[in-house]
Amino acid sequence: MLAQAIQQGQLRIVDLTYNLDEKSPFWPDGGNASPFHATTDATYENDGSFARTLQIPEHFGTHMDAPLHLVSNGASLSEIAVEKFIVPAVVVDVSVAAASSPDYVVTVEDLEQWTKTHGPAPSGCAVLIRSGWASRWPSQARYVNQDTLGVMHFPGLSVEAAHYLVERVHPVAVGIDTFSIDAGPSKDFRVHQVVMAAGLYVLENLANLERLPATGALIIALPMKLADGSGSPVRVLALVPGARSAAG
Repeated sequence: MLAQAIQQGQLRIVDLTYNLDEKSPFWPDGGNASPFHATTDATYENDGSFARTLQIPEHFGTHMDAPLHLVSNGASLSEIAVEKFIVPAVVVDVSVAAASSPDYVVTVEDLEQWTKTHGPAPSGCAVLIRSGWASRWPSQARYVNQDTLGVMHFPGLSVEAAHYLVERVHPVAVGIDTFSIDAGPSKDFRVHQVVMAAGLYVLENLANLERLPATGALIIALPMKLADGSGSPVRVLALVPGARSAAG
Protein backbone atom coordinates (compact mmCIF):
# COMPACT_ATOMS: atom_id res chain seq x y z
CA MET A 1 0.00 0.00 0.00
CA LEU A 2 2.84 2.39 0.79
CA ALA A 3 4.54 1.76 -2.54
CA GLN A 4 1.22 2.28 -4.31
CA ALA A 5 0.69 5.61 -2.55
CA ILE A 6 4.14 6.76 -3.66
CA GLN A 7 3.60 5.56 -7.24
CA GLN A 8 0.24 7.32 -7.42
CA GLY A 9 1.70 10.58 -6.13
CA GLN A 10 -0.16 10.54 -2.85
CA LEU A 11 3.15 10.62 -0.98
CA ARG A 12 6.45 12.23 -1.86
CA ILE A 13 9.81 11.17 -0.44
CA VAL A 14 12.23 13.72 0.98
CA ASP A 15 15.75 12.57 1.75
CA LEU A 16 16.96 14.25 4.97
CA THR A 17 20.44 12.73 4.65
CA TYR A 18 23.74 14.13 3.35
CA ASN A 19 26.22 12.14 1.28
CA LEU A 20 28.80 10.50 3.52
CA ASP A 21 32.34 11.18 2.33
CA GLU A 22 35.57 13.03 3.01
CA LYS A 23 33.84 16.34 2.15
CA SER A 24 31.41 16.04 5.08
CA PRO A 25 31.96 18.62 7.85
CA PHE A 26 33.25 16.99 11.02
CA TRP A 27 33.50 17.75 14.72
CA PRO A 28 36.88 19.49 15.04
CA ASP A 29 38.23 17.82 18.20
CA GLY A 30 40.01 15.13 16.19
CA GLY A 31 42.31 17.44 14.27
CA ASN A 32 42.12 19.19 10.92
CA ALA A 33 41.80 16.13 8.67
CA SER A 34 38.53 14.38 7.90
CA PRO A 35 37.98 11.24 10.01
CA PHE A 36 36.35 9.59 6.97
CA HIS A 37 38.68 7.07 5.32
CA ALA A 38 37.81 4.74 2.45
CA THR A 39 40.37 2.15 1.38
CA THR A 40 39.84 0.31 -1.90
CA ASP A 41 40.06 -3.45 -1.39
CA ALA A 42 38.98 -4.67 -4.81
CA THR A 43 38.81 -3.20 -8.30
CA TYR A 44 37.15 -4.40 -11.49
CA GLU A 45 40.52 -4.49 -13.26
CA ASN A 46 42.19 -6.73 -10.67
CA ASP A 47 39.35 -8.55 -8.96
CA GLY A 48 36.26 -8.30 -11.14
CA SER A 49 34.40 -6.35 -8.47
CA PHE A 50 34.61 -3.14 -6.46
CA ALA A 51 34.77 -2.99 -2.65
CA ARG A 52 36.08 -0.68 0.04
CA THR A 53 36.83 -0.73 3.76
CA LEU A 54 35.41 2.28 5.57
CA GLN A 55 36.72 3.92 8.72
CA ILE A 56 34.33 6.48 10.21
CA PRO A 57 33.29 7.67 13.67
CA GLU A 58 29.92 6.63 15.04
CA HIS A 59 28.94 10.31 15.14
CA PHE A 60 29.60 11.55 11.61
CA GLY A 61 27.51 13.05 8.85
CA THR A 62 23.76 12.71 9.22
CA HIS A 63 23.69 10.45 12.26
CA MET A 64 21.78 9.15 15.25
CA ASP A 65 22.86 9.47 18.87
CA ALA A 66 21.66 6.63 21.08
CA PRO A 67 20.89 7.44 24.74
CA LEU A 68 24.07 5.54 25.66
CA HIS A 69 26.09 8.38 24.12
CA LEU A 70 25.77 10.59 27.21
CA VAL A 71 23.83 8.47 29.73
CA SER A 72 25.83 5.57 31.15
CA ASN A 73 22.81 3.30 31.56
CA GLY A 74 21.07 4.50 28.40
CA ALA A 75 20.03 2.26 25.52
CA SER A 76 22.53 1.45 22.81
CA LEU A 77 21.55 1.56 19.14
CA SER A 78 20.69 -2.12 19.05
CA GLU A 79 18.47 -1.74 22.14
CA ILE A 80 16.21 1.01 20.78
CA ALA A 81 12.79 -0.38 19.86
CA VAL A 82 12.51 -0.44 16.08
CA GLU A 83 9.00 1.02 16.29
CA LYS A 84 10.64 4.31 17.28
CA PHE A 85 12.44 4.54 13.93
CA ILE A 86 9.21 5.13 11.96
CA VAL A 87 7.23 7.97 13.54
CA PRO A 88 5.33 11.17 12.76
CA ALA A 89 7.51 14.26 12.50
CA VAL A 90 6.88 17.89 13.36
CA VAL A 91 9.15 20.71 12.24
CA VAL A 92 9.79 23.75 14.42
CA ASP A 93 11.21 26.50 12.20
CA VAL A 94 13.43 29.03 14.00
CA SER A 95 15.48 29.92 10.93
CA VAL A 96 14.53 33.61 10.99
CA ALA A 97 15.69 34.08 14.58
CA ALA A 98 18.80 31.94 14.03
CA ALA A 99 19.79 33.94 10.94
CA SER A 100 20.67 36.91 13.15
CA SER A 101 22.09 34.90 16.05
CA PRO A 102 24.38 31.93 15.37
CA ASP A 103 24.14 30.89 19.04
CA TYR A 104 20.34 30.98 19.01
CA VAL A 105 18.64 28.42 21.26
CA VAL A 106 15.08 27.22 20.84
CA THR A 107 13.02 28.47 23.77
CA VAL A 108 9.91 27.25 25.53
CA GLU A 109 8.16 30.25 23.98
CA ASP A 110 9.12 29.00 20.50
CA LEU A 111 7.56 25.62 21.25
CA GLU A 112 4.43 27.12 22.79
CA GLN A 113 3.98 29.41 19.79
CA TRP A 114 4.35 26.42 17.48
CA THR A 115 1.57 24.65 19.42
CA LYS A 116 -0.70 27.69 19.24
CA THR A 117 -0.25 27.77 15.47
CA HIS A 118 -0.34 24.05 14.62
CA GLY A 119 -1.96 22.34 17.59
CA PRO A 120 -0.36 19.79 19.94
CA ALA A 121 2.39 17.60 18.53
CA PRO A 122 1.48 13.90 18.57
CA SER A 123 2.94 11.90 21.44
CA GLY A 124 5.67 9.59 20.17
CA CYS A 125 6.72 11.89 17.34
CA ALA A 126 10.12 13.20 16.27
CA VAL A 127 10.55 16.93 16.89
CA LEU A 128 12.82 18.35 14.18
CA ILE A 129 14.37 21.80 14.58
CA ARG A 130 15.00 23.78 11.42
CA SER A 131 17.56 26.51 12.13
CA GLY A 132 18.60 27.13 8.54
CA TRP A 133 22.17 26.08 9.34
CA ALA A 134 22.03 23.50 6.55
CA SER A 135 22.72 26.30 4.06
CA ARG A 136 26.35 26.19 5.28
CA TRP A 137 26.89 22.52 4.37
CA PRO A 138 29.39 21.23 3.17
CA SER A 139 31.77 24.04 4.18
CA GLN A 140 33.79 22.87 7.17
CA ALA A 141 34.69 26.42 8.18
CA ARG A 142 31.16 27.86 7.90
CA TYR A 143 29.42 24.85 9.41
CA VAL A 144 31.77 24.53 12.41
CA ASN A 145 31.94 28.35 12.71
CA GLN A 146 34.75 28.56 15.26
CA ASP A 147 35.90 31.86 16.68
CA THR A 148 39.52 32.81 17.38
CA LEU A 149 39.41 30.90 20.68
CA GLY A 150 38.20 27.72 18.97
CA VAL A 151 34.64 28.00 20.32
CA MET A 152 31.99 26.77 17.88
CA HIS A 153 28.89 28.82 17.18
CA PHE A 154 25.70 27.24 15.83
CA PRO A 155 22.07 27.04 17.01
CA GLY A 156 20.63 24.42 19.35
CA LEU A 157 17.99 24.01 22.05
CA SER A 158 17.79 25.56 25.49
CA VAL A 159 17.77 23.25 28.50
CA GLU A 160 14.33 24.61 29.38
CA ALA A 161 13.03 23.67 25.92
CA ALA A 162 14.47 20.19 26.32
CA HIS A 163 12.60 19.73 29.62
CA TYR A 164 9.42 21.07 27.99
CA LEU A 165 9.65 18.51 25.18
CA VAL A 166 10.28 15.62 27.56
CA GLU A 167 7.61 16.60 30.08
CA ARG A 168 4.89 18.05 27.84
CA VAL A 169 5.30 16.71 24.29
CA HIS A 170 6.66 13.19 24.94
CA PRO A 171 8.50 12.61 21.63
CA VAL A 172 10.73 9.61 20.91
CA ALA A 173 13.38 11.72 19.17
CA VAL A 174 14.70 15.24 18.69
CA GLY A 175 16.50 16.23 15.50
CA ILE A 176 18.26 19.31 14.15
CA ASP A 177 20.09 20.61 11.07
CA THR A 178 23.31 21.40 12.99
CA PHE A 179 26.12 19.39 14.58
CA SER A 180 24.29 19.10 17.91
CA ILE A 181 21.02 19.71 19.73
CA ASP A 182 23.21 21.62 22.22
CA ALA A 183 24.23 25.00 20.81
CA GLY A 184 27.83 25.37 19.63
CA PRO A 185 29.30 27.05 22.74
CA SER A 186 27.98 24.31 25.06
CA LYS A 187 30.59 22.49 27.11
CA ASP A 188 28.37 20.27 29.26
CA PHE A 189 25.81 19.00 26.67
CA ARG A 190 22.97 19.35 29.14
CA VAL A 191 20.30 19.22 26.42
CA HIS A 192 21.61 15.82 25.33
CA GLN A 193 21.58 14.65 28.93
CA VAL A 194 17.98 15.76 29.51
CA VAL A 195 16.52 14.07 26.43
CA MET A 196 18.68 10.95 26.64
CA ALA A 197 17.90 10.41 30.31
CA ALA A 198 14.27 10.23 29.15
CA GLY A 199 15.16 7.56 26.58
CA LEU A 200 15.02 9.72 23.45
CA TYR A 201 17.42 9.34 20.56
CA VAL A 202 18.82 12.31 18.64
CA LEU A 203 19.23 13.03 14.92
CA GLU A 204 21.89 15.54 13.90
CA ASN A 205 23.09 17.11 10.65
CA LEU A 206 19.70 16.71 9.00
CA ALA A 207 19.27 17.97 5.44
CA ASN A 208 16.32 19.44 3.53
CA LEU A 209 14.10 20.28 6.50
CA GLU A 210 12.78 23.24 4.49
CA ARG A 211 11.01 20.67 2.26
CA LEU A 212 8.88 19.38 5.13
CA PRO A 213 5.58 20.79 6.40
CA ALA A 214 5.23 21.75 10.05
CA THR A 215 3.05 18.67 10.54
CA GLY A 216 1.94 15.66 8.54
CA ALA A 217 5.23 14.01 7.58
CA LEU A 218 6.33 10.54 8.63
CA ILE A 219 10.05 9.88 9.04
CA ILE A 220 12.00 6.66 8.68
CA ALA A 221 15.37 6.82 10.45
CA LEU A 222 17.41 3.62 10.20
CA PRO A 223 20.86 3.39 11.84
CA MET A 224 23.23 0.46 11.67
CA LYS A 225 22.36 -2.17 14.28
CA LEU A 226 25.59 -1.76 16.24
CA ALA A 227 25.85 -3.76 19.44
CA ASP A 228 26.84 -1.32 22.21
CA GLY A 229 26.64 1.47 19.63
CA SER A 230 26.54 5.03 20.94
CA GLY A 231 25.65 6.33 17.50
CA SER A 232 25.65 5.63 13.80
CA PRO A 233 25.40 7.32 10.43
CA VAL A 234 21.73 7.04 9.50
CA ARG A 235 19.58 7.29 6.39
CA VAL A 236 16.61 9.47 7.20
CA LEU A 237 13.67 9.67 4.81
CA ALA A 238 10.46 11.66 5.19
CA LEU A 239 7.16 10.63 3.63
CA VAL A 240 5.08 13.71 2.96
CA PRO A 241 1.52 13.86 1.64
CA GLY A 242 1.63 15.38 -1.82
CA ALA A 243 2.99 14.86 -5.31
CA ARG A 244 6.39 14.06 -6.77
CA SER A 245 9.43 12.63 -5.00
CA ALA A 246 12.06 15.01 -3.65
CA ALA A 247 14.61 12.32 -2.84
CA GLY A 248 18.27 13.14 -3.22
